[in-house]
Amino acid sequence: MKRTRHFAEPVGTVECRLASGTKITVPLVQGLLKHPTTDSLRSLLQRPAALRKYTHEAIRTAPWNVLRAFPRAWLRQCLPQARIRPGRRKALEFMLGPPPGYSRSVIPKCV
Repeated sequence: MKRTRHFAEPVGTVECRLASGTKITVPLVQGLLKHPTTDSLRSLLQRPAALRKYTHEAIRTAPWNVLRAFPRAWLRQCLPQARIRPGRRKALEFMLGPPPGYSRSVIPKCV
C-alpha cells in the first residue's frame, strides 16, 4: 500500500502591517509556528514581532514552494537575522535572486 505524502502548502494569505507602517501580504501555512490554528494565526500575525518570528521559521524550515509565496523583498530583509545553516542560507540567496539595483556589469570578467 502506498502512502501519500502531503507537503506544506499555503492555505490562504493575510495582510500584515510592519513596524514601519508598510503593508505586506504573507501566506498562511499551518505548522510553521507550532500551536496556533489557522484562525488564531491570522490575528497573531498582525503583531510585527510575531510576523518576523513566523518569517524566520519559514526561512529555517519551509520548502521552496511555501517561501515562493512570501514577498521576496521581505524574505531578503529577514534572511540576515534568521539563524540557519550556511548551506541553506546560500541556497536561499540563490533562489531569491539578485537584490534590486544589482547590475551584472559590476562583476569583473574572468580573463
